[in-house]
Amino acid sequence: MKKFIALATVGVAAAVGTVYSTHPLEFRQLTERAAVSGLRVWDGVEANPVPVILALGTFLLTIVYHKLKGKTFRESVEVAATRVTVVPVAVAAPAPAATATETTVIKRAQARATRTQLIADQIGLENRLRKLPDEVQKAEKEACYAEHALSDLSKTLALKEKAHADAVAKLGALRAELAAGEAELEAIDDELHKLAEVV
Repeated sequence: MKKFIALATVGVAAAVGTVYSTHPLEFRQLTERAAVSGLRVWDGVEANPVPVILALGTFLLTIVYHKLKGKTFRESVEVAATRVTVVPVAVAAPAPAATATETTVIKRAQARATRTQLIADQIGLENRLRKLPDEVQKAEKEACYAEHALSDLSKTLALKEKAHADAVAKLGALRAELAAGEAELEAIDDELHKLAEVV
């Protein structure tokens, strides 16, 4: 384990050195970002230290508790860090006949469980497939009705748009006629006033 940790440390150091030598600008930016993130985390801890103190206190208290129960320091740290108790179990070598019987029994039980699950899945699928044709037919009818309604609405919309266009054209024609009539009436009034002055 110590060799593995030493090898991992050397590998990480070599990787960091390689990145620093090949990409110094990116490495510098990365270290600056890491420093800023670290400062932000530290500011958060300073602003509210209670959760951190509580977590560290619980961790240390767990280590002390397991140490007092007779575990080694390493086991205490392991339990405190993982909250999992590792229990070593001695496995005795079974007799060959028992292994063969057990394997056969286990295979038979697995086959039965698999068969039962497959039958349950088959029944559920058959029940679902039995209902699906009616549901498909109902969905087809609904889609057909919706398509007819959409077609009718499209025709109605086209008729309404045509009626609107006709009404707008008629309004424009009537306004033009009104303006022309008012202009002509004004011209007639002017002529009548001129004639009245002459007569």
